[in-house]
Amino acid sequence: MTHKVRVHQPENILVAKRQKSTLIWEQFLHYGVALLCVASAFGATLLLKPYITPTPAVLFFPAVMVSAWYGGLAPGLLATVLSTLALNYLFFQPLHTLNITNLNALVPLVVFILAAGLISYLNESRRTAQRKAEASLKSLRESEARFNRFVESNEQVLRQRETELRLITDTLPVLISFVDSEQRYRFNNRTYEEWFGYPAAQAYGKHLWEVLGESAYEVIRPYVEQVLSGHQVSFESEISYKDGQIRYINATYVPQLDREGNVEGFVVLISDISQQQAALRDRLLAEEALRESKERLMFALQSAELGDWDLDLSTQTAYRSLRHDQIFGYKSLLPEWTYEIFLEHVLPEDRPLVNAKFLTALTNNDIWDFECRIHRADGELRWIWGRGHVYYNSQGEATRMLGLIGDISDRKQTETELQQLNETLEQRIQERTAQLEAANQELESFSYSVSHDLRAPFRHIAGFVELLTKQLSSTTLDETSQRYLKIVAQTAKQAGILIDELLSFSRMGRTEMRYVILDIEELVQEVKRDMIAETQGRTIHWYIESLPEVQGDPSMLRLVLRNLIANAVKYTQTRTIAKITIGSTDNDEETIFFVQDNGVGFNMQYVNKLFGVFQRLHSNPEFEGTGVGLANVQRIIHRHNGRVWAESEIDKGATFYFSLPKLSKKETE
Repeated sequence: MTHKVRVHQPENILVAKRQKSTLIWEQFLHYGVALLCVASAFGATLLLKPYITPTPAVLFFPAVMVSAWYGGLAPGLLATVLSTLALNYLFFQPLHTLNITNLNALVPLVVFILAAGLISYLNESRRTAQRKAEASLKSLRESEARFNRFVESNEQVLRQRETELRLITDTLPVLISFVDSEQRYRFNNRTYEEWFGYPAAQAYGKHLWEVLGESAYEVIRPYVEQVLSGHQVSFESEISYKDGQIRYINATYVPQLDREGNVEGFVVLISDISQQQAALRDRLLAEEALRESKERLMFALQSAELGDWDLDLSTQTAYRSLRHDQIFGYKSLLPEWTYEIFLEHVLPEDRPLVNAKFLTALTNNDIWDFECRIHRADGELRWIWGRGHVYYNSQGEATRMLGLIGDISDRKQTETELQQLNETLEQRIQERTAQLEAANQELESFSYSVSHDLRAPFRHIAGFVELLTKQLSSTTLDETSQRYLKIVAQTAKQAGILIDELLSFSRMGRTEMRYVILDIEELVQEVKRDMIAETQGRTIHWYIESLPEVQGDPSMLRLVLRNLIANAVKYTQTRTIAKITIGSTDNDEETIFFVQDNGVGFNMQYVNKLFGVFQRLHSNPEFEGTGVGLANVQRIIHRHNGRVWAESEIDKGATFYFSLPKLSKKETE
């Protein structure tokens, strides 16, 4: 502080001296002006004396006025005194005397003195008022300058505070807005722009519902009404905004009151908690799923009558369920259960194997899986099954083993009974196999007998009819007799064919299957070539698509194709141009083949009879046949684990389908 005074003291002295000199000079100038004005008035009066004799003081009034106007009261009084003396001694008779008794001279002098004094006083008052006015104006200007500096300072502070506030509000990950009492936006931070994708200034002056949309406004309107009534509001809600965004928000509305307590508007603080809400929902769903999983696990354990246990390998003590201890014959949970207590229940002859498996599981990180016999608490002998899994800590040390245990005594008894039953069953199978072999031999003998003994009479009938026809050819037979002999011959021939078909049908169920990979397209071409005799002289358009390979018995599937194609040829013989299509489709499990024709078709009402033995939907004179071919097709396809069906309309043709299981990838390779 001392150092500061020393620095400024010389400067202050110089300023004081300069001000004093200026004041002295101003005083000297004021009095000099007064003397000059009086001298000027005196000189002018002398010059104009002949003209202003009645009023010699007329020119001294301006001198006093100018002196008082310029210098103030003291110079004005000085000019008044000097002017009075000059008038008294030089311009009032008698000259050069003090005429205080002469009223003619005294009255003008007194009037002059009063008038000049009044002029000086008035000018002094004017100067005082002017000085005060100047001082007031100076003070006002200084105040105005200080006010301007204060305003500028405040504006700068306000701008700085606004910048700081904007920085703070823009930094916070919270949407901050100010809404006035008319529900118009007045302020929004940068988070608002990040949420809605356009400058916050675009929302200024707009109503809430214009910016957010009617749907969102309907959600927040009750809370807006509360905050405008002067209450702070907090809430959480899912809101669908105008731009299509859906957010789950946590919002707080804080009212702003004026001095009278009226609500001017409110501050809006909004956090987007969509992720937290989603995480909460996921956690709740996970907890619910975990609870349901535990319930299902408990239900499964209870239904399976299994007990669960958790063995602490460091203390060899275990946490168990009630069912665990019940398996060992205890009605309630024991206070403690250890691995040693478990081994005490195991029969001595089973104990080494159980313990060895336990140690192996710990050493090799394997599953402890065992079956053994135990003595229950009441002494009853039971079979149990156990399974445990070892868990390790971050250091690779085995810390615990979780597992299940169950009573398998009933299963063991069932296995014993099944073993005995299997031994008996094997004997029965051997006996039944011998019976089946004998039955097959008898069936073969029967088939041979049918083939030999039935064929012979029909051959005799056909032969004798032929001989009778030749013998009587020279004699006269009427037309009816010839027709009868022809029918007998045809019937005998048809009966022979029927016997062959029946033998083929019976053998088809006993023939051993021989599976190979077959090219169905090639097989179709072979069958088509074999049927040249049946198609001779006919116009048939064949449409054979590209057909896939399948797995099956070649001779059996050849017979299937032979029967289906022969049927198509036979039942299109009434058509001028026959059309036969052979193709395939497939799905995930099977390949489907079809033979389609434009023949006479059949009534779908009787489709269930189509694949039966001796079942024919057309008369023999119209279309020859035995009614065994389609039955053979169905038997062969069923032996291949496939399906057979047909679709048709009368006089619009028919389509026969059969399916074969698809080859597996390994079989295809």
